[in-house]
Amino acid sequence: MWLYKKIKYVGKQFGRYTIEKPIGEGKYGLCFLAKSDLGQMVAIKKFKRSLFKKNSEKNAYEAIILSQLKDKRIPEFLGVINEKGFYGFVLEFKNGSTVEDILFKYKHKFNRKEFFNIGIKLIRIIMYLHENGVVHRDIRIPNVLVDNGEVYLIDFGLARWVDNNQYPYNLDFSYLGDFLLYLLYSSFEIKGKHKKMPWYEELLLTFEQKVFLKKLLGIKLMYEDIHDIEVDFIRVFKNYNCFLKS
Repeated sequence: MWLYKKIKYVGKQFGRYTIEKPIGEGKYGLCFLAKSDLGQMVAIKKFKRSLFKKNSEKNAYEAIILSQLKDKRIPEFLGVINEKGFYGFVLEFKNGSTVEDILFKYKHKFNRKEFFNIGIKLIRIIMYLHENGVVHRDIRIPNVLVDNGEVYLIDFGLARWVDNNQYPYNLDFSYLGDFLLYLLYSSFEIKGKHKKMPWYEELLLTFEQKVFLKKLLGIKLMYEDIHDIEVDFIRVFKNYNCFLKS
């Protein structure tokens, strides 16, 4: 039934856009690749009608926040479709593969150079958001795209304006820590019998690298500012010699 729901929209036109194919799905609904009447490729995020009605105020945050952000590393908000029982946001389409697909579909092992390049670029995207008063709250491997060395952050459905009581900046830091661990573990190889250990025992990292990651994850006193994270990330990982126990 869910597959039918995805396929039934292919080839149909809504407003200026014709649906080409489904490219993702989540709790909110479906995401489609579509083409405008001028040939522009866009992403359309279609909401489940019942879910949108229930959370209409929360869903509006994504449109409002993206409308006020202008950066090539995040999708531009292009408009709303509301017709024929179809309600969705039209977003700039970003080429690339999600880090989730790169890891689990394509079985890629990130080397040290890739780890640093993706990490520093993602940190600087977060820095841009925080400097504009936005906390993303969902920096996970399905929401980070990589394309020929470029890094993009997508899915602002949980993004909010910063509020130090409810939505502080550091909500993004533990997500960033988890994300970096996924990259590090992509090169982890098990040989023979393996006893599972905490990451800080399993990954052969320097003391300073462990402290950095623990501060991101809140295991030690958590970072308070993304600029400090950028400085420390460069300091401990720029020329790091990281090997993994197996």
